[in-house]
Amino acid sequence: MSKLLYLTGLFAAVSMITGCQKDDEVNLISLIQNEWTHSREEQSSQEIEIYRPSNFKEFPLSRYRQIFSFRDNNRCDYLVLAENDAHFMASGSWEYDDKTRIVRIFNSNFELQHEFEIVEIAGNLLKIKPKN
Repeated sequence: MSKLLYLTGLFAAVSMITGCQKDDEVNLISLIQNEWTHSREEQSSQEIEIYRPSNFKEFPLSRYRQIFSFRDNNRCDYLVLAENDAHFMASGSWEYDDKTRIVRIFNSNFELQHEFEIVEIAGNLLKIKPKN
């Protein structure tokens, strides 16, 4: 009888932990799905970049300010820094690795364009550490 109770409790605990991890992953992905604008004025380090939702505030004028727009179907748009200052939004796809917290953005030819680790994310804050 006690062995049965022990096994039942163990199964319940493992189920809860596994379920919570999956819920956390879904919640994190839903937080990523937004349009994020680089808020470099808030940065205190060159290693970690700070992004805010594009509608969070009126950002100061800048020659170039990176923007990522992540959608729920793994499609995204990102601002491309053009040599002639004619910056433009390009479409592509994105993927998230929940084990490493790495986001990869690919262009329409599936070539890697951006790769970064999510250091912190909340409703109105995204901190990333670029990999490339």
